[in-house]
Amino acid sequence: MRVYSSSVFGHHSRSQRKGFILFLVLGVVTVLTLAAFQYSDLMNSELQAVERIRKTNEAKSLAISGVHYALAYVGDPNMMANVLGNNPFDYPELFQNVPVIESDNPRNRGYFSIVWVDYDGAAETGIGRIRYGMGDESGKMNLNDIFELDKSGTLLYNGLMRLPNMTEDIADAIIDWLDPDDTPRPSGAESEYYLGLDPPYKAKNGRIDTIDELLLIRGITPTLLYGTDRNRNGRIDTNESDGGAGVNVGWINFLTVYSRERNVDSEGNPRININGNDIQQLYSDLTTTVGEDLANFIVGYRLYGAAPASGGDYDMGEMADLSAAVNRSLSGNPRPRSRISSLSSLISASVVVTANDKKSRSKIVRSPLADLTNARDLLGLMFDKLTTQANADLPARVNVNTAPREVMLSLPGMTEAGVDDIISKRPQIAGGAPLDLFYTTPAWLLTDAGITPQAMAAVERLVCARTQVFRIQAIGYFEEGGPIARVEAVIDANQGKPRIVYFRDLTEQGRAIDPRVLAGP
Repeated sequence: MRVYSSSVFGHHSRSQRKGFILFLVLGVVTVLTLAAFQYSDLMNSELQAVERIRKTNEAKSLAISGVHYALAYVGDPNMMANVLGNNPFDYPELFQNVPVIESDNPRNRGYFSIVWVDYDGAAETGIGRIRYGMGDESGKMNLNDIFELDKSGTLLYNGLMRLPNMTEDIADAIIDWLDPDDTPRPSGAESEYYLGLDPPYKAKNGRIDTIDELLLIRGITPTLLYGTDRNRNGRIDTNESDGGAGVNVGWINFLTVYSRERNVDSEGNPRININGNDIQQLYSDLTTTVGEDLANFIVGYRLYGAAPASGGDYDMGEMADLSAAVNRSLSGNPRPRSRISSLSSLISASVVVTANDKKSRSKIVRSPLADLTNARDLLGLMFDKLTTQANADLPARVNVNTAPREVMLSLPGMTEAGVDDIISKRPQIAGGAPLDLFYTTPAWLLTDAGITPQAMAAVERLVCARTQVFRIQAIGYFEEGGPIARVEAVIDANQGKPRIVYFRDLTEQGRAIDPRVLAGP
């Protein structure tokens, strides 16, 4: 029997303890290392999340910078006239890839672009055009103001019924939403209908505040209002296709509640009201602004009335005869006997000049505007400087330079052939070409598009050739990768004091428009 000493056993026990401690230490180190790695990975993920949030917020700020950039342009009449040439609708040099954040790292360089989607012809081609600039809200029918012009609703109803996909039920329901009573039109809907919904609500019976409010009206769906291009990028994406051909562009491209028109000339000065009661002051203002011949004719029309359409036993007079008669009348304290319903009515009108003595016959004097070709400049001056209304604001009219074909057809008396002719003759907005000053009044419809004075008189209160309200999409992004933010705004130039009348964040629609890769159709 072998006997071991206690020292041998003690040494072996100590060795086991040392091995266990070493294993324990290694385990603790491993756990701590894994914990440190996990913590580091977590912190890195948090850092990346914070960086994404920072970049996303920066992209949003870049987009909002684009809105204020647009405000600066539309709010300065000099920039609008002399830099943009009255054509802010397609100007890539000023509205594409505008730098905001400078950096040596391309991923940190921030930009914005200002765009709008031009759907002209999209129903046939299936695609809209991205333009770098501002869309014209005055190229649409203003529901509120058209109803104000004719509170029977007939004018608005007739215009609505010429829009694509419109029905009698919906047209009547829109008018019922606007009119002050609770009596439904033949196919309309008033509070009795809406109170039966869940949740119930009453008919507005007043002006519409936002275009989105139309969704509250019976029969109007998001597809009818916004079209199939729900993310507003000018294309029908996979998730937007309804299986049909082309694009349903939606009524938002034809209808508005935001357009507005100040009763001022191209320089921002109040127009001369030719129906003013102070005839002597009117004559003085007209002579200075449009010359003696037209001043004499307008004042003569106010004092003596228009010559009867059937003619009469008159000699043909000269402008000198009318001038002499007007000056004789102005020597007293004349009171006007006639009002002028429209500027267009002056074109083919004539004035009877009563003889100054019993031996002479009265004479008829034709308007100096009768020869449209020779009166081209005078017509432009008249439509720019004169008005038949004293109000500071006019009911918002449709800009014939930018209105879609569908909106032009909604105007009274417009035929498809006539509208096509107007569209072919109107100035093109592509490429930032300056808009000739003559085309900033509707006078060109008479001289260039073949509209008769009678037809012009019928639509004069509904058409204009300038705008002060614009709709834009401002997109904020970085040069290489990173988030994109997109906002939509409606801007009212407001005589040099611009304001945002509508704002919506479109970022949730995704990267529908990426200016970094945008090639356009």
